[in-house]
Amino acid sequence: MKERRGLRILIVLATLFYSGSLFGQCDTDIFLDKCASNLGTFNYIKSFSVNASSRKKAIPEYSYVFSKGSTYMLIVCDQNVNGGRMVVTLYDREHKLIASTYDEKNNKYYSDLTYPCEATGVYYIRATFEGSRSGCGMCILGFNKE
Repeated sequence: MKERRGLRILIVLATLFYSGSLFGQCDTDIFLDKCASNLGTFNYIKSFSVNASSRKKAIPEYSYVFSKGSTYMLIVCDQNVNGGRMVVTLYDREHKLIASTYDEKNNKYYSDLTYPCEATGVYYIRATFEGSRSGCGMCILGFNKE
């Protein structure tokens, strides 16, 4: 009887660990370690973890107050899987497009974007994956004061 109980517990634990490794694992700490050095002379402000699912229709959006006279850098750090790259888009306080890490006209992806801020206010950062696919990544925000 005790052997069966022990076996059941072992099966349950094995199932939990196995299923956890298949579904939803997005270790963004790896991305932070890998990509933070890409800030160069910019000062680290914040990072946004992005774990998108093709089942969820919501687009992750983050906000941050940018200050006039500062230059901001957004770095894309993802799994860099062809057909599933992360795109970071920056919008102003009225949700008007400012810049994106994807150039639709030339079908080119960039690993970062730099924005010299000309007006203090709330700016919005959206992170999506090409083709509305699921993906895992991080957007790192940094700044330089002029």
